[in-house]
Amino acid sequence: MRYETIARNAHRRGMSCSRSVYTAFSDINRNMTNPPSPRSEGGKCGAVLAAEKVLRETGVQMTGEFEKRFIQQFSTLKCQELLQSSFSCNDFVGAAAAIAQDLL
Repeated sequence: MRYETIARNAHRRGMSCSRSVYTAFSDINRNMTNPPSPRSEGGKCGAVLAAEKVLRETGVQMTGEFEKRFIQQFSTLKCQELLQSSFSCNDFVGAAAAIAQDLL
């Protein structure tokens, strides 16, 4: 789980959830621009938004499958709801990166 480790470590060092996931894939994302802002799309978790952007920018049109897997693990995509769970933001960052890596 190479990208999961990179994303988790970046997040532990203080990088935002979105930036942690997005920049973890910088070695394979040739179309890299800027990470999305957390909660910028309907209150979605920043880690989710970043992973979905990585998938789109690398030509993998599987955001629906990504969301399905993330919801299976955490029951929601919404930041506010995730924050009320027993998981940490670092767990969401790690899972988002791991799922995206699997779909790539």
